[in-house]
Amino acid sequence: MIFFSILLSLTQIASQIDGTVGISAINIETGKSISVHADERFPMASVFKFPTALEALHQVDRGRLNLDQKIVIEPKDFSPGWSPLRDAAKGKPLTITHRELLVAMLRDSDNTAADVFLGILGAKNVTQRLRELGVTGIRIDRTEKMMGHDISEPGGIARYAVDPRDTATPNAIRTLLVKFANRQDGLTPASHDLVWHLMTETKTGMNRIKSILPPGASLAHKTGTMPGTVNDAGVITTPDGRHIVIAVFTKGRTRSTDVQAEKVIAEIARAVYAELAR
Repeated sequence: MIFFSILLSLTQIASQIDGTVGISAINIETGKSISVHADERFPMASVFKFPTALEALHQVDRGRLNLDQKIVIEPKDFSPGWSPLRDAAKGKPLTITHRELLVAMLRDSDNTAADVFLGILGAKNVTQRLRELGVTGIRIDRTEKMMGHDISEPGGIARYAVDPRDTATPNAIRTLLVKFANRQDGLTPASHDLVWHLMTETKTGMNRIKSILPPGASLAHKTGTMPGTVNDAGVITTPDGRHIVIAVFTKGRTRSTDVQAEKVIAEIARAVYAELAR
């Protein structure tokens, strides 16, 4: 009865916006979990920057990528949408290290940084790395620049909601985050700790999961935002040291605003936390 009650509550919260809301959460220590539309595919938006970072650090650990190496990003390679790096460059070439690029991609959710990394790593290789980790249900296909172009075409927003490219199921993201929280991500301790640190320093999504954290709790997460899509996924560390993984994805909104979607994500996170933290 209690489980049915939380599912009913989450469904009622989700009904405050149009489109579809997917939820997958688990208390790693107790194994208690919650899922709603959790095997349905959702556009990841910038959540893809998390697995991209895992592959980048995997290449660092193998000696194929040097975080201190400098590269030059030409203005023609700047990406549309959210990109503090592009804005700061003011139309001039930008010299930056791979480490600074990683910070910009994961902490700041910079689109240019993500696209440069995908150019270095290859989108298919990021997806393949997930398969090597035993994670299915996540695929990475396009750069932010390519996604932005496709969305800007007539009917692009509606297509984005159903396009199988660059999507994940909430359950698959949960699986990846559980592996990450359990240090089963294939990274060295130093690389793992760097990703964890940057995800706890994430600057985006302050009105989503992070807004409901009780005193003493922390969150390592990655957000995503595209037209009709607002997402948040991460690992909550409770004040007593337990870990709750939660992924809340939305898609196909045509009437409700991003602000309303963020409010729904926060309310869902609050209800999930109350259920799983006890």
